[in-house]
Amino acid sequence: MKILYLDLFSGIAGDMFIAALLDLGVDAAKLERELKKLKLEGYHLHISRQQKSAIVGVKFDVHLAHEHDHEHGHHHHGHEHPHEHPHDHEPHHDHAHYDQRNFAEIKQIISRSKLSAWVKQKSIAVFQRIAEAEGKIHGLPPNEVHFHEVGAVDSIVDIVGAAIALEMLGKPRVFAS
Repeated sequence: MKILYLDLFSGIAGDMFIAALLDLGVDAAKLERELKKLKLEGYHLHISRQQKSAIVGVKFDVHLAHEHDHEHGHHHHGHEHPHEHPHDHEPHHDHAHYDQRNFAEIKQIISRSKLSAWVKQKSIAVFQRIAEAEGKIHGLPPNEVHFHEVGAVDSIVDIVGAAIALEMLGKPRVFAS
């Protein structure tokens, strides 16, 4: 694939982007194996095929271990769920549980991994742009910006996972409406 065009008529989130890439043919098991190279703990992936109204597609979610423990009364079982749970909920986001990391810490997590140089470069570039934007808002240099939501495990998995999936699709140029 040389070009990927995204028709973003209603926006996009990291999990939606990865779901679309999985629907294009990215191997979910290989994606999960590559993500393990980050050495991040406390999450598991839920990947399923779902239908909403007349639209069928892949649903990709990163579930944090503490979400699973708090919401379901049992412990993290550390594996992918290729099926849908019998309950219907959106991932719970409690700001008290977010990992707070600065750009330098996130860059270190990615840099020390055994991911490809391309995935590392693209992932760090995304975080760099976010750090610059947040820095402008808060009047801080990018390296001093502390990420709250974006520093959380699920956001790191979404951003790095997207880079991995793009590499698996042949590193297409991505355009968006």
